[in-house]
Amino acid sequence: MQLPHSKTRQTYIDQVKVIEANLKDATSGEKDKALLTQVQKRLDSLAEKYQFSEEIGTARYKLYELQALVHYFNGYDDDALDFINQAIETRGETYAKAEKLKKQLSLGDQYVTKTTNPDKMTKEQQRKHKIGLEGWLALFIVGQILALLITVFRFFSDGFMSSSDISALNEYEHGLGDTLQALTAFENTAVIVYVALLITMLVLLFRKRKLAKPFAIATLIFAAVYGIIDYATASSVFESSGLAGNAEIQSMMSKYSGDVGRSVIGVLIWVPYFLISKRVKRTLTK
Repeated sequence: MQLPHSKTRQTYIDQVKVIEANLKDATSGEKDKALLTQVQKRLDSLAEKYQFSEEIGTARYKLYELQALVHYFNGYDDDALDFINQAIETRGETYAKAEKLKKQLSLGDQYVTKTTNPDKMTKEQQRKHKIGLEGWLALFIVGQILALLITVFRFFSDGFMSSSDISALNEYEHGLGDTLQALTAFENTAVIVYVALLITMLVLLFRKRKLAKPFAIATLIFAAVYGIIDYATASSVFESSGLAGNAEIQSMMSKYSGDVGRSVIGVLIWVPYFLISKRVKRTLTK
């Protein structure tokens, strides 16, 4: 014979299992908003009936746990955290499921892309969740557009050294002009690759593609590595030819060293940004 209290508790547990199953169905794959709304209504009804029931005892923690999960999947992470903490308090101790949810909430970047379609969010919601080409990401894009324009302009301004410069240097020291011509050919090839990377990266960013992240990192690293190699090679050529002390050469190399320095600083700033930024993770999802 089952005691009345046991029967009440079993009824409660059975209803909790039903809601858990509904919640799983609502959030597996593409989020089912209609079913999730029904889950919330059923949960509210269950809470109204059992929230203060002494017959249920500490098992009432499931009400708070489910509320936390529903709010989590609706994107209300602050409320979800409050509910899961209440669940722990009601249970009297922490437990694995609660700690897992708290960890996900502390990361703050997984629930948005998994449970919310950014295209259906308002501008205010997107800003709240740091979704969109705004903030530091927008600053990066503007900087890369300027880098593209400057690079193309310099490329069509006869590149590193003009043909007349190379001819003059060939007369100064036989073979020097040929060496510089080979260096210039290397630079031109590298610039074409860099421009292609920049354009591809910008297109992917504007389309909010996941591939934009590795392309951005690759483009930044390529620019820095190419710049360092090119600068070191040019310095070595001018040093061996005795032209390193030439005022014009010094001015040109000083300007180029500044470009290389900015590329290296760009890597140090923007690569970590793309690796840890919540906005990048939440925006580049397609």
